[in-house]
Amino acid sequence: MKITFYGTRGSIPVPEPDYVEFGGNTACILLTFNTGRIAIIDAGTGIRKLGNDLIEQGHQQFDDIVLGLSHTHWDHIQGFPFFKPAYDSRRHFTISIGGRDHTNASLESIFAAQMEQEYFPIPLHGMGARFDFWQPDPNAVNDLRGIKLKATELNHPGGAFGYRIEEDGKSIVYCTDVEHGPEIDQRVVELAFECDLLIHDAQYTPAELNDKKGWGHSSWEQAAEVADLAKVERLVLFHHDPEHNDAFLKMIEKDCRSVFRNTVSAREGMTIDI
Repeated sequence: MKITFYGTRGSIPVPEPDYVEFGGNTACILLTFNTGRIAIIDAGTGIRKLGNDLIEQGHQQFDDIVLGLSHTHWDHIQGFPFFKPAYDSRRHFTISIGGRDHTNASLESIFAAQMEQEYFPIPLHGMGARFDFWQPDPNAVNDLRGIKLKATELNHPGGAFGYRIEEDGKSIVYCTDVEHGPEIDQRVVELAFECDLLIHDAQYTPAELNDKKGWGHSSWEQAAEVADLAKVERLVLFHHDPEHNDAFLKMIEKDCRSVFRNTVSAREGMTIDI
């Protein structure tokens, strides 16, 4: 399994010269499985380049490309209207979120709303590709073509989900937009237990976190604590704050490595094989 980072930033894109190394696009990662099939997690502004790369590379998976979402805050869906493969009538996408409460707006209506004519000139179902929307039970372990998927609800305003994805005995956990509170959320530890790679929200420093209670995010120190408690192999710090430039993120990366040695801060274009 291979993970490629196309968007690493939280909240809002930051197209500024001192944000180049770690990237300015909002959340999006590409999973490439051993079979050659792909899946995408989150559709922040990074999905634009991801789509361009798939077309340039002549990627031939047209059926049932899964686009999984941690949640539907704008920084995690705002790139979707600029995702060129979604304009290809040969392609079929399953857009999914782990068990979102059906009494809330449906996933389909959320995607359609951001593409109403007041905001975008092309409607969702005028893009060309075929879309199915899937909201599975988060308490179940789903098996998709040999890929095991488990979701856990996270503490975040409006709700969010973390995911564990397993293939051939290898596992990654994607856990962004989570606020732990005074103690580390044991649901996150259980989800990440002994995984090969943990991608964890690290938007704030410990000092910043004191002033951001209720904002729905973690510090790098909490990410390291989860990694230690869960006995994970590697930690990736993710969802960088838009106020943290390259120099600041290098400092955070160094500080976190002093607590959990096998740590790296997510950079756009970075690929990790597990």
